Amino acid sequence: MPADPSESTRAIVSPSSFTEFTRRRFLQGGLAATILVRAADASAEDAGETSRPASPPTTPSPERVAPAGNMQRLRAAEASWQLKPSGDATKLWCFEETSPGPLVRVKKGQELAIKLENGISQPITLHWHGLRVPNRFDGVGGLTEEPLAPGASREIRFTPRDAGTYWYRSMVPATAAEQTERGLYGVLVVDEEEPPAVDADLAIVLDDWALSDDNQIRPGFGSVEDVGSVGRLGNWLTVNSQAAPETFAIAPGGRIRLRLLNAANARPISLRFEKFTVEVIALDGQPAEPFPPARDTLALLPGNRADLILRVAPEVGIAGSIVAVLGPGLPLLTIKTEGAPSPNAKAGDIKLSGSNLPEVIDLASALRIDLVLEGGVAAGLSPPSDMSRIWRVNGIAFTDARKPLFSSGQGKPVVLSLINKTEFLQALHLHGHTARLLHALDDGWEPYWQDTIAVLAGRTVRVAFVTEGSGRWMISSAILDRLGGGLATWFEVT
Repeated sequence: MPADPSESTRAIVSPSSFTEFTRRRFLQGGLAATILVRAADASAEDAGETSRPASPPTTPSPERVAPAGNMQRLRAAEASWQLKPSGDATKLWCFEETSPGPLVRVKKGQELAIKLENGISQPITLHWHGLRVPNRFDGVGGLTEEPLAPGASREIRFTPRDAGTYWYRSMVPATAAEQTERGLYGVLVVDEEEPPAVDADLAIVLDDWALSDDNQIRPGFGSVEDVGSVGRLGNWLTVNSQAAPETFAIAPGGRIRLRLLNAANARPISLRFEKFTVEVIALDGQPAEPFPPARDTLALLPGNRADLILRVAPEVGIAGSIVAVLGPGLPLLTIKTEGAPSPNAKAGDIKLSGSNLPEVIDLASALRIDLVLEGGVAAGLSPPSDMSRIWRVNGIAFTDARKPLFSSGQGKPVVLSLINKTEFLQALHLHGHTARLLHALDDGWEPYWQDTIAVLAGRTVRVAFVTEGSGRWMISSAILDRLGGGLATWFEVT
């Protein structure tokens, strides 16, 4: 493998960007930035493709699943992890020495009890991305709690209100990008009281890593290119922190619940499904009216999750693939049919039970707020003197946001106009709440909920939600490098 990236073949993608949202179509189309991936690094031959047995285990594998019921420890510490199949292991920051961290799994209505221990050199918190939690457990350092100092520990107890696929990570604004890039995150699954019958339930975490030639995390966090532009784009794409592609075997006619998470700091990841019948059944943790991805393609912003039902072919020996839309396509997951037919081969469609969210939002009486995004550094311009103020929301960087964007009582409808005056795709994460994406004329909304929302450069997107949970709630950039550069605000529920 050439030491100089210029000597290897590169797959270069310059997609047109996310297309307009339409009913029953989630993030269809391409990505918003030019993406460079070394094709030689990403080949199946280099990855050392392996096959797993029929009826594959929940991913991550069982030994990495934290036990439910009793107190579960999540200790942050340095650990080495073999991100690439050859060469040195990569030094990461991990929970319980694995990346992703242990799969934390509880049932809806069951108490989640965590002992968080900090064994790294920076303060940390535990943010439950997408989960509606009491404000004191939202885990935003400096806003909802004091960060946990190195060497300290604390206990966290709450009962999840919603079933679905979520993830946990540290959320100290100044260091969240570095801590996540170094692998300090994991998946939380809250099971329905009666989960749907499937042949396999797989949690799949996609991430790109910015690695140097010695397989270590590239230094230089906080550069103007990362903070003020498209964000920190990696050069090595993994599936559950393993070299792609992963290969599984499943019974003919079987169906798989695939829980996808994009854990990348900045890269939207567009996926293409080949030789599967696919339906999206949940987005960002919340049930959706089932729909097929447009053109068999689904794009995920950083922080987005999607629950899919994949039906495989009824014949033996058929392989379906999930491919990242990068250049000619980068295979991430291959599922082959083997053995006797699945007992679910003739089972009906799956639709998840409803959530605790309101069926109707009263738009006529909603509090309407403009949220204007500005800042960034265009190519060729000099960096600003203060990197923490490179982005602004309504003219104010997060470090200067002494007053809330707005205040409201509980149970009140709110419409946010997300106005992107920057030159870049923006991805915003709504803490403690989940929102409906509104149609242009206020005549309805998309049939799903989101907590992480795309806003194209120069465009406006409007979302509606109902306030709940007293406290201070953040609206933050899901492109984490920009969070440290000031791209966040907060609102108050009284």
